[in-house]
Amino acid sequence: MNMRILILITLLFFLHGAGDVSAKVFLTKGKALELLFPEAEEIEKRHVFLTKPQAESVREMARVEVDSRLYTFYIAKSGAKETGYAVIDTHTLRTLTETVMFVINPDGTLRHAETLAFFEPTDYMPSGKWINLFLEKTKMDRMKVGKGVPNITGATISAVSFSQATRRVLAVYRVMFGTTADQ
Repeated sequence: MNMRILILITLLFFLHGAGDVSAKVFLTKGKALELLFPEAEEIEKRHVFLTKPQAESVREMARVEVDSRLYTFYIAKSGAKETGYAVIDTHTLRTLTETVMFVINPDGTLRHAETLAFFEPTDYMPSGKWINLFLEKTKMDRMKVGKGVPNITGATISAVSFSQATRRVLAVYRVMFGTTADQ
């Protein structure tokens, strides 16, 4: 009997100290596209494959490694005009992943970033207020943690990973679609 109580107390102690360990899926891709492009008459799905020189350009521009050379862009259109681009990036944090949909303006600036899924404890998830610090920035070095955006106390890995993903997808956009934004 005493052993059962000891096991129960130990289990409760570890569960209490673990924080929120549940994985979260917040939005599906389809629902996110509807919410983020309400004005779109059409959303075109376009796969882009970076050549080795293009991947190297992305790496140099974003100052991050390019793990994949295949990206899928969702291009929102109103009539013949392209009104925005979305791309989904899944990246590893500590041991689990985060999936973010980045919405890019035609000028190459970040319009919005929406976390679709976060499989680390939600204590490590960047807040919307922090994510908004990346919006409308044009220079890649101003999107680095510690330079243009502050670190997140207790969630440094999440902050750095989000910053790297943001710079990577914006660089892919600039290489594949061109832009008028400063690089």
